[in-house]
Amino acid sequence: MKKRDVLFLLVFSVELVRVSTACTIFTASSNNVVLTANNEDMCTTNTVIHILPPSDEKYGCIFWGFKGDHNYQGGMNEHGLFFDGAGTPPVVMTGWDLPEFDGRYIFETVLKKCKTVTEVIELVKKYSQPYLKFSHILVADANGDAVIFEWGNNQMNYIRKGENDFLIATNFNLTETPDPEKECNRYAKAKKMLSENGPSISLFEKILSVTHAEGNFPTVYSNLCDLKNRKMYLYNFHNYMFRKEFDLAKEFEKGEKEYMIRSFFPETNSELLFRYMNDCIDNFEDLPVHEISFKVNANKPFENNKIIIKGSAKELGDWDDSGVEMEEQSENTFQKSVMIKEGKLFGFAVTTQKEQYTPVDDRNQKTGEGVIEVKSDTTIFVNVYDWKKNE
Repeated sequence: MKKRDVLFLLVFSVELVRVSTACTIFTASSNNVVLTANNEDMCTTNTVIHILPPSDEKYGCIFWGFKGDHNYQGGMNEHGLFFDGAGTPPVVMTGWDLPEFDGRYIFETVLKKCKTVTEVIELVKKYSQPYLKFSHILVADANGDAVIFEWGNNQMNYIRKGENDFLIATNFNLTETPDPEKECNRYAKAKKMLSENGPSISLFEKILSVTHAEGNFPTVYSNLCDLKNRKMYLYNFHNYMFRKEFDLAKEFEKGEKEYMIRSFFPETNSELLFRYMNDCIDNFEDLPVHEISFKVNANKPFENNKIIIKGSAKELGDWDDSGVEMEEQSENTFQKSVMIKEGKLFGFAVTTQKEQYTPVDDRNQKTGEGVIEVKSDTTIFVNVYDWKKNE
């Protein structure tokens, strides 16, 4: 028999949030300190880290990104090489006759095969990079070298630190922007703070905090990498009071691991509200799905009406009044099963067609509604003592 989970119901209130989109990546070096950091701003909290120990064929790496996505968003390897990318307005790419890279996203291969920025440039320049139509990539190494790969002015550009000890990438094309500080206030804030202070963990945490995003595209995770010491500090849902430290050498000893980022942190009300109201998890096609079954046992017969279940998941009608009709299994017993993606947080309510009646328990309290997270095949039991006519 397939193992199933039985869930107790959780109910909370929700409210709308405003829209915002952004991403911020930066690096700085001074003496023996080389740090990088990233705010990942996205419409889903279904975020993961993946630890791959070294082998004879590749360097050990830690990657971060989204469960069910085809590529990782960023990572760091055992030699302190780092990459991450940020979205930019689309550009037209012409006159690039190089072959495309044969394999997964080239920057994942970069971490497995390269130690320095110089090695990365030598590898990347052999291939066309079609993803640069809508993004740019920052790479930094433990020596303090750094580069941003960007397509602009109809050519490949390698943006270096120049006279600065830092490099910043947000969500505009640096090559074609004469005054970056006016283009993006997050860029301006980060540049001011990096210009006035040497790199430190506390400074980088402050920059992450002042440049984080909220709304429909909030900062869903952040990371801060110490490239000299091969350590990564992880933060969840723009909460910089808690961080999880990863020492790469120690993590590699544990073998290959993949973790949900939120599993390391206490979940906040703001994150729960976002997951319930705005999470775009349905857009990730490669996520596993699970069977969610609802079973209603009615203590009293219910005649001349249909029992329905509706909810915030699209499989339950996105709270449409028609909902999904439950199927009668036996006298006073009804069931309905739907397939929903793993990680989805959704609300549901058992009611009747046209919402004429509400199910109540033996204390005359409303029952048959709640909020659940999909983790595995799950059965939700609802015991109805009576049906209360809505006024």
